Amino acid sequence: MKSTRLLLASTLVISLTVIAGCANSTSSSTQSTTSQSTSNQTATPSAIHSGVTKMLSITDTLKSAINSGDEVTVKKTGPQLEDAWSPFEDSVKQKYPDLYKKIEDYLDPTIAGSKASPMDKQTLGTLNGELTQALKELSTKE
Repeated sequence: MKSTRLLLASTLVISLTVIAGCANSTSSSTQSTTSQSTSNQTATPSAIHSGVTKMLSITDTLKSAINSGDEVTVKKTGPQLEDAWSPFEDSVKQKYPDLYKKIEDYLDPTIAGSKASPMDKQTLGTLNGELTQALKELSTKE
């Protein structure tokens, strides 16, 4: 009877030690995964700044194409805005939620307007100008 209790107590201690060790290992693994994903999601300020610079270049090209009435260039350049915005969009959303909303409010209609045929020069020019202003406001913060 005494040996059975001793065996049971030993088994219980070993089991608890193994369970505690596994739980601790899982916890540290989860923490390192969380910190890695956080660092991957958060772009550095220079990434935001370079993204904004690229977008401002695209809006400038788009402005020239709109003013000259070059629909082919407008249709080609408009969708490039989304490609330039995507890499740092989430960082802006976290860091500057108001500016994120402002940019999104002008970005989506600008892209849609660039795909429309026939091109509405006045509306597209206004949207592109507002988008450019929002991007310049963001560039001053970075």
